[in-house]
Amino acid sequence: MKTLKLIFALLILTCTINCSTSKQVTVHENDFKLETVEYNVKDSSIKELLYTHMDKTKFKKGQSIKESTFIKERKRIVKLIRKNKNPDFSADKVSFEIDTTLSKNKFSVTTIVKQ
Repeated sequence: MKTLKLIFALLILTCTINCSTSKQVTVHENDFKLETVEYNVKDSSIKELLYTHMDKTKFKKGQSIKESTFIKERKRIVKLIRKNKNPDFSADKVSFEIDTTLSKNKFSVTTIVKQ
C-alpha cells in the first residue's frame, strides 16, 4: 500500500511540474487590431505618391500594434520619397499618430509627412 501511495505521489508531482512548465498561449484583452490607415501630407504630389503605392504598405488591416511595423513603414516611405521626389528627404519628417478610441480593441494610424 505504501508503494502505491508513493507511486501516486510521484505521478501527481510529475504532472504538476510538466503542467506548470508548459507554454501557455494568452489572449490579451488590450490587443488592438488595425482598422484604417490615412495620410496627412501637405504636398499633394507626395500625398498622391503615397496613395499610389499604398498597396506596398507594411500596415495590414487586422494586425496588432508592433514597433517594428512602424519602423519598416517609415523606411519604406523615406525610400519612396527619396527615389521619386526628393533625394534629401529625411526620416525625421515622417511620424505616426495612433488612435485607439475608434472602438473596442481597434486602432487607426495617421501617417504624417512634413516638408
